[in-house]
Amino acid sequence: MVNPIKPSTLYDGTEEFYRTLKETRLADVFRFISFIPKETYGPHAHQRIEINYVKKGSAALHLENGNLMRFKEKELMVITPNVPHKFEAGPSGATLMQLEFLPDMFIRSASLIKPETQKEQPSAETLLTEGNGVIRITDNPSITATIQNIIDELRAKRNYYRFMVISHYMELLIQIFRHMRDNYIPEGTNPALQKAVRYIQLNYQSPVSSADIAAHAGISERYLRKMFALRLNSSPIEYLNRLRIEKAMRLLENTGLSVKEISFRCGFNSPQYFSRVFRQHTGSLPRTKR
Repeated sequence: MVNPIKPSTLYDGTEEFYRTLKETRLADVFRFISFIPKETYGPHAHQRIEINYVKKGSAALHLENGNLMRFKEKELMVITPNVPHKFEAGPSGATLMQLEFLPDMFIRSASLIKPETQKEQPSAETLLTEGNGVIRITDNPSITATIQNIIDELRAKRNYYRFMVISHYMELLIQIFRHMRDNYIPEGTNPALQKAVRYIQLNYQSPVSSADIAAHAGISERYLRKMFALRLNSSPIEYLNRLRIEKAMRLLENTGLSVKEISFRCGFNSPQYFSRVFRQHTGSLPRTKR
């Protein structure tokens, strides 16, 4: 007979974490909220990290530097602390899934994550720098699901909910860092690089060459490779293949498509080449979920 886990065993770790927080609130805001067309809120700034998922409609953020960022349905905005912004609902209104929490939650979470290497260690302070401002996250259902899990746990307050919420915050921190490593281009980045990255993100399912990317960005292939090496530590094709593999991994996990179908859907010209690139990135061959 297996002895059941004593509640105190689970609570010891989370209680220690909970006591180290500057403010023992797991979140200040966790809700769904709707705005009527063109409704505004702000301008304001706060010390909390604010995450808004556009569940329905559209929205815009007016930033202090004059920039305007528009968000459509199924996009996430991550607003880092002390960034002045004004929210405006789109012409058909907006329904948001909102989560706001103090940065100490991420900072403490990062301290508990044992890195595989020093290079892999997440740095919450890096995420929360002013240079990041507002981070746009598109087409990342994993992050959306984690935010939903946090909100659900905070609402229901079932047994051990604090333990679950804290573990979800750790998961969210890593997911955002992975996104930033692979996709995020900060505001103020060279416009040509922004165009190149956006072109790859929109056309990864089609045959794409370095010449195509450079032509869209209006620069030479040589300059394109230099920018990617300096800013993204990658070549344009390496960046493209990494994005394709990420999309393929989600399809392998969440659909019944065959490896062949997924390879073509993600822009690879043959299943054999897809398998080779997949193995280079993951260390294993692609397998469908059974």
